[in-house]
Amino acid sequence: MSINLVNLTLLENEIKGPLPNSFENMRSLARFDLSGNGFKGPLPNISTFSSYLRRLDASNNKLNGTLPKGIGELQQLEYLVLYSNSFSGTLPKSIGKLQQLEALDLHSNSFSGLIPPFQLDILSLRSCKSGPQFPTWLKTQIIISTLDLSNFEIHDEIPNWFFSQILTLDFLNLSSNQFRGSVPPYLSNVTALFLSNNRFINVKTFLCYPIQGSIQLLDISNNMLNGSLPDCQWNMNDLIVVKLDNNNFSGVIPRSISLLSKIQHLLLGHDNFSGNLPSSLKNCTKLEVLDVESNILEGNIPSWIGERLTNLILLRIRSNNFYGIIPSNLCHLQSVQIFDISINAISGYIPSCIKNFTSMVAKGSEVVDERGIGASAGVGWFDVIISIMWKGILREYSSTLGLLRVIDLSCNNLIGKIPEELTYLVELVQLNLSRNNLNGTIPTEIGNLNKLDSLDLSHNKFCGVIPTSLASISSLSFLDLSSNKFSGIIPTGTELQSFDASMYIDNDGLCGPPLTKSCIGDESPNGSRDHLGGTEGFFNDGE
Repeated sequence: MSINLVNLTLLENEIKGPLPNSFENMRSLARFDLSGNGFKGPLPNISTFSSYLRRLDASNNKLNGTLPKGIGELQQLEYLVLYSNSFSGTLPKSIGKLQQLEALDLHSNSFSGLIPPFQLDILSLRSCKSGPQFPTWLKTQIIISTLDLSNFEIHDEIPNWFFSQILTLDFLNLSSNQFRGSVPPYLSNVTALFLSNNRFINVKTFLCYPIQGSIQLLDISNNMLNGSLPDCQWNMNDLIVVKLDNNNFSGVIPRSISLLSKIQHLLLGHDNFSGNLPSSLKNCTKLEVLDVESNILEGNIPSWIGERLTNLILLRIRSNNFYGIIPSNLCHLQSVQIFDISINAISGYIPSCIKNFTSMVAKGSEVVDERGIGASAGVGWFDVIISIMWKGILREYSSTLGLLRVIDLSCNNLIGKIPEELTYLVELVQLNLSRNNLNGTIPTEIGNLNKLDSLDLSHNKFCGVIPTSLASISSLSFLDLSSNKFSGIIPTGTELQSFDASMYIDNDGLCGPPLTKSCIGDESPNGSRDHLGGTEGFFNDGE
């Protein structure tokens, strides 16, 4: 029995099991989407499918086996999307009959011997592992605009003949292979170029003598690039994203990088850059992400960051040798959502004007959407992946990065009290002030930070009792108050007892669960001692 159904969409349900053979009776189907389910087993005999079928999407399932030989009978097929399954084997020769095919996405399968016999606009073979040579069959693809060969197990150099294919490419992903040698200058003609996680050693010719320079996104992170970053006039005026982190660059950050007037994301972390941040960077006024963590940069934190780079969403200078005070001009960064200046030698007080981080004050002030910070760059192929020290563990964030609100001032030489104004940042998700010389009491308004998931005040000189308002933060899943001078009873009957005792140790005056040290009497911290900081009569041992 034939079923006269034109469009069947089952995507992102929880349908499991094999595909029923009855699908073979859908002779009028033009679009068939069953992606994002739990289907398993082989594809049915799709030669009996509709001769009108134009789009077949079975991605993100548990399908296996080889592609049916009859797939070549679907001669109107334009989009064939089968990524993230367990298909294997070679492509059937009959696939060459698909003369209308424009997009073929087979990534994250185990196909071998891939030689597409047709002209494609989009080709994604990520994780198909068909190296080690650069695939020569690409010579036949003369109209391709999107090519993804990442994690293809290529151990080779990019050949010179590939230049002719570059003329039509907008998107090229060759990341996670074993490419070596120099980055060819003609790749600057690609709009979005991903070369991360390879073994490239030289980028000078590419940066200083590009063929055309229409590139907007450049990712050569996690390679073996070394020496100084060329101080030449990068003829890439459309660059929006530059990601060169996790290489072996050394020397100063060149002043010429400021000629990239459209740049929004500059990621130079985990290299060996030294000297000061070049003042010419203040001309890059469209910067939203500035990440130079884990270098050997030094000097005062430049005040022009707050004066000129007012669009910053992420400022990350952690693990360098910066010193001096936190300039009050940084409080002009009203859009900042991740502010990380940890592991430096910064001294002085936490400025009270920190309340001007308005993206952390009110929910309506979000400046990036929930897809992540990368979405704000206007480049649809890119998500920033940032490692954040979260609850003491380094974690990678990408799609959810835009939801974070983080202040990390840890491992510096800061003094003084926590300013009351910090408790105005009610959208804050992580606050880390650990390993400084801060003192005074925790502000009683700390409970206003009701979005806090992680709070680390350890290894300071804080004193007084733990405010009861801290116990009202129901979202708190990580708390470390160890190695301070807190006193009194840990507020009872709250979530504060659920944290490990190690989060409270080295506070000689603290008592009560989860610590084993008991308190004399059952005085509640809601009493006068919560306000006056008195501790008499709370402890055993004659204290």
